[in-house]
Amino acid sequence: MNISHDQIILNAEQKGRLARLAEETGKPWDEVLGEALAAFRPLTPAAEERGQESFYDAARRLGFIGSLDGGPPDLSTNPKYMEGFGKSDT
Repeated sequence: MNISHDQIILNAEQKGRLARLAEETGKPWDEVLGEALAAFRPLTPAAEERGQESFYDAARRLGFIGSLDGGPPDLSTNPKYMEGFGKSDT
């Protein structure tokens, strides 16, 4: 991460917590902060490999994929929803 504590703005309580964590773990501030950020919002393996997160990766991580409630379980198995599918309007 390579960020020194004077390059980010933290209030006194945050600086104190970060200093205590760094001292307890024996790690530099930037490493502790980097680990905290990764724990807060980890990247999926695919995003980690690319070095960035796609919309799909974020939606999947946040649990939005497959989270629709109240709709029919599978639109393709209900003939009512498939009526007219594949037919041209012309």
